[in-house]
Formats: sequence, C-alpha cells, structure tokens
Amino acid sequence: MTTASFTARRAKLIAQMQAKGGGVAIIPTAHEVMRNRDADYPYRHDSYFYYLSGFTEPEAVVVLIAGPGKESRSILFCRDKNLEREIWDGYRHGPDAARQEFGFDEAFAVDTLGKEMPQLLADAPAVFYALGHDVKRDAQLQEWLQSVRALGRSGITAPSSIVDVNVLLDEMRLFKDAGEIAIMKRAGIISAEAHCRAMRLSRPGLREYHLEAELLHEFRNNGSQYPAYGSIVATGANACVLHYRAGDAELKDGDLVLIDAGCELDSYASDITRTFPANGKFSGPQKELYEIVLAAQDAAIADTRPGKRFMDGHDAAVRVLAQGMLDTGLLDKNKVGSLDDVIAKGDYRQ
Repeated sequence: MTTASFTARRAKLIAQMQAKGGGVAIIPTAHEVMRNRDADYPYRHDSYFYYLSGFTEPEAVVVLIAGPGKESRSILFCRDKNLEREIWDGYRHGPDAARQEFGFDEAFAVDTLGKEMPQLLADAPAVFYALGHDVKRDAQLQEWLQSVRALGRSGITAPSSIVDVNVLLDEMRLFKDAGEIAIMKRAGIISAEAHCRAMRLSRPGLREYHLEAELLHEFRNNGSQYPAYGSIVATGANACVLHYRAGDAELKDGDLVLIDAGCELDSYASDITRTFPANGKFSGPQKELYEIVLAAQDAAIADTRPGKRFMDGHDAAVRVLAQGMLDTGLLDKNKVGSLDDVIAKGDYRQ
C-alpha cells in the first residue's frame, strides 16, 4: 500500500464529514495488552486506524478536521522518540518522521493529546467518533468536551452531536482498491498452501498441534505476519465444537480432520475451512457427505456475483445441503416433507 492510498482515504472521509456539516474525527489505534507481568501480547493495531494511516505503532490517534469554519487537515498523534525505549521495544518514528512518511499535514507527540484536543474541538459542529468500543477513550472524550463547554461564556461552542465514524468507514472499506485486492489474493494463496501442507503431512498418530505447527510454518515462511485468528485444528468429534482450538488430541485412522485457519498479511485476513481424512482416504459415507458440501460451496460461489443479493449465496448452499440430507436419508422424507418444507421449517439445521 502506498502513502498516496492512505492520504486519499483520509481525504474521502473528510469530504463525507463535510457533507454532514463538518467536524472533528477521532480514530485511535488499539491499546497494547499485557500478557503477564512485563510481557505484552504481540501488538495488533486497530483496523480502522490503520485503514486511514498505514501506521502500525501503538499509542497513536488520527484526528481529521473537516470544515466549514476551519481549514481541513489531517493530524497524527504518536509516541515521541525515546532512545531507551527503542533499545528495548524497537524503532519509533516520532512525530516529525511520521508526518513526512505517512503524509499527514501535522503530527504531535501523543502526550500532548489532552492539551490539543479541546482546542481542536472548539467550535466544531460535531465529533465523528465510535463510542462504546473503548471505555478509556470515551472518558477522555467526555473530559475534552467538558473543557470546551466550560468556555461557553467566551463565545466558544462545543460539538452538539457525536456521529459514529465507523459507519462511514465501514462503507468505504467495503470497496477494495487494486492494492488491497492484491494483498488479499496473496493472503489466500499462502493460506491455501498451508492447508495443503497440513493435508500432505497428516497421518494417524500425529496430534492436532502437529498440524497447527505446519500451518504456522507456512504462514511465516511466506511472509505473513500472524495467523488471522486462532487456528482451529480438530480431529474426530472435536470438529463439532465450532470454535475449538488446536489441542493435543491424536489423529485416529478413519477420523476426519477439520482445519479452519488463515493468515494475516499486511493487515488483511484470509479465512479457509476444509475437512479431510486423517489417513488420506475417504470412506464411502465420508466421501458422500464431502461431495454434498462441495456442491453446496460451488452453488454459493455461483450465486455470489454483481447484481445478486447478499444472502443469495447462502440460500443456494442451503438448498443443496438440504437436498443432500434428503437424498442420503439423514432427513426422512416421510417425516419432514419436501425440500421447500425442510428449508421453511429449518430442519436442515438439525
């Protein structure tokens, strides 16, 4: 992704804010999370923040000023340079370098946020901010607004409304540019290769964590930064637990193994789920069920295209699955009725 891409997104959001009367947008990144004592979990920035900035350091906030009444501009608040902390935790851009590298109009040390924000909010028509996601940030915003309201006798007004900025960003993020699509395709390829690696190496006697290790190897070996979510590797009955986490169960001869795993590449996630026999060969009933699920997937993909409703792909898959259950006798036609009856009553969910 280029700096120009992030700059264009900020400009587009500012234009949407202006269309709603203008104001100030506040988009913070995620907090660091302590794992235990002096060890944090690996840091993952907030996706909305990254979408507008391309900046991956913690303790940072994007602020966008959209007229009328004030010159529109973009501001980044980030950590100041600190040689001692950089020795421990790694390089920090600091405000000056961050402003230049990431294309912001201005940048300040995040420690000055409490001082700068009341001034930026003064006389702004509205605040564009996602309330309810971060209690600490919500409390900060209330403090800043109170500071502005206290200046009312001086003729300064506080924002009269709070608009959920994520609603605007969600609509923007629905449409991917060429750079995003290229990253998403690459993430999908890496994840597909990881699944294939796990399938090739699977055999009875291994444990679920062995296959998880193969997934992680392929992710990192191909440049992915993290798994997109906790990998699900489930053998036998464990696959019936929707969010089962890869454990230590042994793969048994005749078992099916379900893997739900995908990598994250440059902040874009992939997500693939596949089921395969631990010993590399489907039994007759396993193959029959697998073919039904595969046909349902193909039907869903065929109905996922421009001009179709969002739920059309789901509905197409349901029809194939329900018909398969009737054909195999998993659902008794004499008891549940026709295909349309099964779908209307939701019997296919049993």
